[in-house]
Amino acid sequence: MPNNLVFNNVASQLQTTINGVDGGGIARPILTATDGRLDLGSVTVTAAAFDIRPLTDADVVTVTAIAFDIRPLTDADVVTVTATDLDIRPLTDADVVTVTAIAFDIRPLTDADVVTVTATDFDIRPLTAAADSVELGARAFTETNTGIDGVVGTGTVLQTDTSQYSLYSFYVNNTGEAAITVQLQISPTETDAYFVDDGSGPVSVEAGQKAVLVAKNFLRYTRVYYDSGTDTATAEFYFNGQV
Repeated sequence: MPNNLVFNNVASQLQTTINGVDGGGIARPILTATDGRLDLGSVTVTAAAFDIRPLTDADVVTVTAIAFDIRPLTDADVVTVTATDLDIRPLTDADVVTVTAIAFDIRPLTDADVVTVTATDFDIRPLTAAADSVELGARAFTETNTGIDGVVGTGTVLQTDTSQYSLYSFYVNNTGEAAITVQLQISPTETDAYFVDDGSGPVSVEAGQKAVLVAKNFLRYTRVYYDSGTDTATAEFYFNGQV
């Protein structure tokens, strides 16, 4: 029988045909370029405003996720925070701190609560005259007022417990057309029969005039007594006290 084998002892002349199978199962020769390399097809992608670059602070990235786990953390969770320019330092008056808390327990303390206070140079002790001093920063002030309108005769106004004040006075503004006489009265009780005229004496306040009354003697209660005689009186009365 004939021998159909082909022998070629020159390697550069040895050639091989490579076939591949297409999608339909048909064997087809593999295509090469003119330089003998496989002819791979090119893919052209057409895009509008395709922006491939490093992101900056001005860029906005929207992330859509499935099964995203947003929930309160527990002791079993581990959170790793990576930050640039993290500023850990003592706070100053210029800093603003906002604290958001869940189940924040702000309430009056009870005997069951335990409070631990840690302090440096905390000095709790009885005060002494040799080492300590007390400086008065301010005094409390109070004011009350009343008035009479078209009153004839006598009466009293602004009965006040003046024992609690270190400094006090009464002010009279005669807004009527007739003169009135005013006088401070003092008493150890609120009972009307116990009131006596103060040693500062009576003061006549003419129409349109004003007067300030200061007690000469001290008892617990002080009031203003007025007398318009037979004339019609209209006036304003003020009490000023400083604790």
